[in-house]
Amino acid sequence: MESGTQRIFLKRASAVVLALAALPAWAAAEDDKPLIEPDVKPQKVDESLIDTENFEIGVFGGVLNIEDFESSAVYGARIAYNLSESFFLEANVGFAEGGETSFEKLAGNVELLTDDERDYTFYNLNFGYRVLPGEAFIGDYAFNTNFYLVAGAGATEFAGDNRFTGNVGFGYQMLLTDSFSIHVGAREHMYNIDILGEDKTAFNTELSAGLSMFF
Repeated sequence: MESGTQRIFLKRASAVVLALAALPAWAAAEDDKPLIEPDVKPQKVDESLIDTENFEIGVFGGVLNIEDFESSAVYGARIAYNLSESFFLEANVGFAEGGETSFEKLAGNVELLTDDERDYTFYNLNFGYRVLPGEAFIGDYAFNTNFYLVAGAGATEFAGDNRFTGNVGFGYQMLLTDSFSIHVGAREHMYNIDILGEDKTAFNTELSAGLSMFF
């Protein structure tokens, strides 16, 4: 009789010990629950994807400030090859037209250049680096974006000569769909010129925007 009573006592004591041992875990689980659970449902986002094609071709237009020869509308074409997600090569060709210098305006009938010599054509090959890939959100749509830097060299046909030209700049790209994207950017074109009597480096600033397609 006594041993039976002891077994019942030991069973009840074991149950109490197990219950006490489980209390810290139960208390910790209760502590992890937030006091207020927000009623937020994840919103479905329709995100444009970066196309897997490596080549990109496009057109651009904007304004080119030709040092000493006023500003001009500029337009051209661009082709790029994506070496990786971060690096790319691009080739550009652009066209503009130089205006009159301040000396020509003040002197009256003096013309330093013929009409053909005012035609401005540039072409270059650049190396690009995407430094800030990201996303832009418009309503329920998300667009992949890139901020990139470019630098390279080429030539400029202007004022009766073909001039070696270096250029640096930056741009911002937004993918509208899997195949199309828009660009905005700025470039500085630099070459040596002596048409006004002194040899100097001209800095021509280009501001442009364009549309391109992956293929």
